[in-house]
Amino acid sequence: MKTVTKVVFSNVTNDGVERKRDQAELIVRCMQCDSCDGHCFKNFQQLALADWEGRPAMEPTAWVPGIPLEMTVAAPASHRDLVISSSGQQQLKLVEANIDHEYAVEVFKQAAESFKDKHDQMDMKIHLFPASMEDLAAKYAAPDVVSIGPYHHGRTLALQQMESTKHVAAWHFINDSDCSVEEVYGAVCEIADEARSHYDEDKVRGIGDDDFKPMMFYDGCFLLQFILHCSGGAVDPLLGSAFSSDDNGIARDVGLLENQLPWVVVETLMRFMPAPLDLVKFTGNVKDSLQARQQLEDVPIPWDNTYTPPHLLGLLRYYIVGSTHAGTVSSKPLSEKAKKFSISVSAIELAEIGIEITATKSTAGLKEMGIDSKASLISGELCLAPVSLDHGNASFLVNMAALELCTTPDFFEYDEDRSTVCSYLCLLGMVTDSENDVQELRKKHILQGGAGLANSDALDLFTSLEKHLRPGSAYLRIMSDIENYKIHRSVRTKVYRFGYKNFKTIAKVAAAIVAFGGFLGTLKSLK
Repeated sequence: MKTVTKVVFSNVTNDGVERKRDQAELIVRCMQCDSCDGHCFKNFQQLALADWEGRPAMEPTAWVPGIPLEMTVAAPASHRDLVISSSGQQQLKLVEANIDHEYAVEVFKQAAESFKDKHDQMDMKIHLFPASMEDLAAKYAAPDVVSIGPYHHGRTLALQQMESTKHVAAWHFINDSDCSVEEVYGAVCEIADEARSHYDEDKVRGIGDDDFKPMMFYDGCFLLQFILHCSGGAVDPLLGSAFSSDDNGIARDVGLLENQLPWVVVETLMRFMPAPLDLVKFTGNVKDSLQARQQLEDVPIPWDNTYTPPHLLGLLRYYIVGSTHAGTVSSKPLSEKAKKFSISVSAIELAEIGIEITATKSTAGLKEMGIDSKASLISGELCLAPVSLDHGNASFLVNMAALELCTTPDFFEYDEDRSTVCSYLCLLGMVTDSENDVQELRKKHILQGGAGLANSDALDLFTSLEKHLRPGSAYLRIMSDIENYKIHRSVRTKVYRFGYKNFKTIAKVAAAIVAFGGFLGTLKSLK
């Protein structure tokens, strides 16, 4: 619903009562109109302009948002109301406008309530790719194979070609459900308005119900059939072959932030499936795909039946990140002895103070990151979860981070889980300043797999993300732990730094001492 500020003119004469009533009625119509594109308000501005032009010169006017400022200035009563501008021209001094205070307060109150409603619904929205990550949008925001939802529907020829596969998926979905088309499609139509409310208003304003409702139906059937195929369920062989022919491309596209279907549509259609959909197995398979080393036995992930996701990407992020801090390295508050706080350190700086970057176990979640100061007597460890970084997983990580940015305006008002992916990617960006640093991450088995991104591509990704992402709570916790490490182990840190910087010299001196000792031993044997 559009929000238009109501304007009440002061000192309205008797012959202006009808005009004022007409304006008020126009505002009401505009506030109830979803398709006027601002024409009603433009007409209202013209009425306001005509009213202002017909007033006596000395009559004060009311403040009208959207009307040029000159229209709120009364005629000068004397030369004292004229001022000389820097250009030497005479200008009017602004006079206090007569404002309908009660209505202005009501308008602002409605705006505040609307703002709060949007904030409360933020978790369930289908968000657009963040503007702050615009330079990554071309590679990670738009689908290549299949569009889900209205944002990219039919935008390219490849996406249009997939529409016929959606129709096939819908046919098999209906056939397997033993229900009529009217029954299944009618159920989707009943929740279509709710589904529409989850999308960006500007993006769906021009899409009528005749297009939107079938879109929700076909996209929902396609998505559920694909999930059934990926979780080992029985799907039509021909349809399964179509999925298998480009399963990596489809899997990438259904994990994009702008390519999501409201979960209310998914839940509605799942009720018509002959057997419950194995979301636990599907989610576990997606989580395993982030690792190069696959588990031979299925390890079911703990499932939270109380959690209602906004869409598929939200569901996957929730379980891949986790909702608890089990396994996370413990942290302590910043030491009182700290005189400064570094918000970033390089891989070289970590090496100089004896903190080695290591990989956690392959089954660890992204949230299991931190500083282990007790790794050894002379050194510590920065523990990060390993990940197989191919193009599909890179896209998935970027879109999970984008979801965190959109749904959590302030990371520090929530638990670390709400910003885990941003923290993880920021840490990778922090310790990679060159392709050699990327190669070191491969040696440490943090970046796994041989068919992933090249070192140069991975470096470009990490440095781009570091510029555009907001550091999460876990990132700053680790920065605090690094500062504590330097303070509480200051002597060992200094010794380690000296040895690290002068390692070659120390090695040469040691070699010379050994050689000299051998020479003395030879002389002694000769005597």
